[in-house]
Amino acid sequence: MATTILECDDFILNGRMKDSDGSFGAPGQALVAGSSGDAWGAPSLGAPTLGTFSITNGVAVTTSNTFATVNCINAAVLQSGDFPTISSGVISVVGSGFYEISFAVTTTSTGARATDIFAISINNTVVGTESNSAYIRNSSGINEGACVLTQTLQLQNGDDIRLVSRREGTITTAGSTVGSKSVISVRQLAQPSTTTGVVSSAESAEATRNIIIGTSSTPPAIAGVFANTIYFEREA
Repeated sequence: MATTILECDDFILNGRMKDSDGSFGAPGQALVAGSSGDAWGAPSLGAPTLGTFSITNGVAVTTSNTFATVNCINAAVLQSGDFPTISSGVISVVGSGFYEISFAVTTTSTGARATDIFAISINNTVVGTESNSAYIRNSSGINEGACVLTQTLQLQNGDDIRLVSRREGTITTAGSTVGSKSVISVRQLAQPSTTTGVVSSAESAEATRNIIIGTSSTPPAIAGVFANTIYFEREA
């Protein structure tokens, strides 16, 4: 079958569309890309990528004013989709995209006015903002404080997420995590935008799907598009 390139502002289909095998789809089906062509099938609804992890109790936090890793991230308590994995206190991202990372870490100390601050490190580099400071008065039964933070980061597949902490002020009395009052959650919000499309014969490898959304106002050469392909030109 010959290749057809359509250049138009609007595309209206009256009738039915066939897949690469010449078959019509059933109600509720969508064209699903495959290695040998597109075929009608059930669309993948997907599942939100989410991982919520407990915090180990009694892990020491640093008493220095410089951030240091707190190896306290524990087992997953809630999982969905291609959820992040956990190993030796490190969360590994599965799939690139924009991620919302939220944590609440409670610490305790016998030091009056001990003040902990937590943050997130990606591949051993502190990124983003810091949490609030957890001011522990250690008086009248007030011997705990919570550090809370939610932020959005663009992460790559395989990136490692760690928790780090530092001490505000000059109090150097030891402190530690309170596991029963702490948690961290990692949720993928969206995948990064791409400019994938057929813009020239040099990118003909992208034309293995039946419907291509172009990224250029210049359509590709006929020889640069595979057979059975509909190309939608992007308006300048």
